[in-house]
Amino acid sequence: MSGPPTLAAALAKVAGPHPHRPAVVAGDRTLTYAELLRRAERLAAGLTGRAATVARCAADVAVTVVAATIADVPLLVGDARAADDERDRARSLFRADRLVTGDGGRLTVEALTVAGSAGLDGADGSAAGAAGRPVVPRDGGPPGHPGGDGPAGLGLSTSGSEGWPKCVERPWSAVTANARAFAAALELSPGEVVACTTPPHHSYALCGGILTTLVAGGTYVALDQRPGPRTVADAVDGHRVAVLLSVPLLYRWFSTAGLATRHRPRLCVSAGAPLPPEDRRRWAESVSWRIGEHYGTSEHGMLTLDTESVAGSVGRPVAGVTLTVDPAPGPGDVLVACAGPPTRVHHAGPPADRAGDGPQPTGDVGRLDADGRLHLLGRRGGTLNVAGNKVPAAEVEDALRAFPAVRDCAVVGAPGPDGGQEVVAFAETVGELDHRALYAFLHGRLAAYKVPARVVVVDRLPRNVNGKLLRSELLRGLAAGTWR
Repeated sequence: MSGPPTLAAALAKVAGPHPHRPAVVAGDRTLTYAELLRRAERLAAGLTGRAATVARCAADVAVTVVAATIADVPLLVGDARAADDERDRARSLFRADRLVTGDGGRLTVEALTVAGSAGLDGADGSAAGAAGRPVVPRDGGPPGHPGGDGPAGLGLSTSGSEGWPKCVERPWSAVTANARAFAAALELSPGEVVACTTPPHHSYALCGGILTTLVAGGTYVALDQRPGPRTVADAVDGHRVAVLLSVPLLYRWFSTAGLATRHRPRLCVSAGAPLPPEDRRRWAESVSWRIGEHYGTSEHGMLTLDTESVAGSVGRPVAGVTLTVDPAPGPGDVLVACAGPPTRVHHAGPPADRAGDGPQPTGDVGRLDADGRLHLLGRRGGTLNVAGNKVPAAEVEDALRAFPAVRDCAVVGAPGPDGGQEVVAFAETVGELDHRALYAFLHGRLAAYKVPARVVVVDRLPRNVNGKLLRSELLRGLAAGTWR
């Protein structure tokens, strides 16, 4: 018995009878189903090894992802806002030996030769023999070593629950099946339009938006370049958006500025962080479009969806996902088990590890209500959530300690002036701290959203008798105005 249709087969099913139906709209670019499939097949012909790409445009990302599924090669989708060091580290962890490049035109494949550089390829994507030493995986294997047995899949860079950078690789069959499940939960119909305000390297936009829309035969509209109220309102009317995907910070902006439109989406989805009750109330009063919350992770994909607008709930699991809370019904650790082949985790040191066969911790704390809905209560570990972006405190602290004047430091998440969480760093210094030089140093090593909004110089970081850092004391000091 054959399995479920592949992503390319799903596209072909639409491209046959509806070749001119828009598949992806990104700014002034519109990619039809026929063109998307044609470009993906052409790129797939020269795509080998373990590939990486930078997500600058949703249309190019869609082509590259479909091509990778056709060629059955692993693909790491990287953040266009990341610093060069971050991209190099992610590609090294993923053991990428090919780089897909291009912006608005023809996509090409280059052979990665050293971390952060590439040699130009021929038109068919085959290596042109560029000089330089190959990328050597940390397990000592040959260039392009797959990092362990297992099917090829979609790679995303994430902090994970431990707060340390890593790459996860979800098998293509699991990614496609999960996209179908999320499309069913959204009740997407062929031809419906989904718009999303987050960048295409986010699992939310890529898996929950682009791939979910494509398997349903709909049209994906990318709003990540200019996600302001006017742009969103124009898109809702111009494309007759059925489902809007965004994050709490932007929904707060939209409700404050107002979204006056003739057309109303049938559902708005908020994800990336809990939707504060005050923001939900303001949205209901000023915009009044139906809104629900969604929960997902880079490691496991789309996990839940609330279509009933139950305050405080992220909804019930989508098909193929089992969620439990330990101890039940909570508060406790949220555990997830997904149907299909497991995710592989690429990290420094040994080859990729498979996620365990049993329920896996997500790093979040929550509870299940009597109707099986999940309510998130917070996150374990040192990972901050800044406007839907995961910021590992350990990664920011490592960058701070690399600056010569910083002797020791601690990073916390604190309420910012707009009500969202911002990164605040506390530093013990050697002599006078040049803040301007420090910020220039950090921007060269971290994505902009990871750079602390404030760096507070302290004589000594608060610790207990065992030397453990007391982050709670830092947060209390911020709330009391002790730290300036």
